[in-house]
Amino acid sequence: MREMKPFKSAAGSARVIAMVVLVVILVCAYIALDFYTGGQQNASTVEGRGGAITNALSGFKRDTGALPDTLDKLVPKYLAVLHKCPNGQAYAYKPAGGDYTLGCEDVLFKSKPYHYDSKSRTWAG
Repeated sequence: MREMKPFKSAAGSARVIAMVVLVVILVCAYIALDFYTGGQQNASTVEGRGGAITNALSGFKRDTGALPDTLDKLVPKYLAVLHKCPNGQAYAYKPAGGDYTLGCEDVLFKSKPYHYDSKSRTWAG
């Protein structure tokens, strides 16, 4: 008669494999959650700092009748300092007639852009 050891060994191996799969799933979930929450925090930072810039742009437009061609023209009269994106880069600014877009790259999920559109007055990514 044969011993049942190989069967017990197979059951033990299946348990180990199941535990390894569970650990991999948990690690992936943790990484995804970190990217999501980090992106949400970055989006809030972009909106907060961007709000100061949009207010300064409104003041500049009210005083001069037009938008500046660069954000540097807002300092120091409309902004004490020109805020930066969470990754340290300058805000992307594109004036187009009386409207503009303002935003940062690598914000949502730490890889997608997040922008403000003055025409719709909304932030989106």
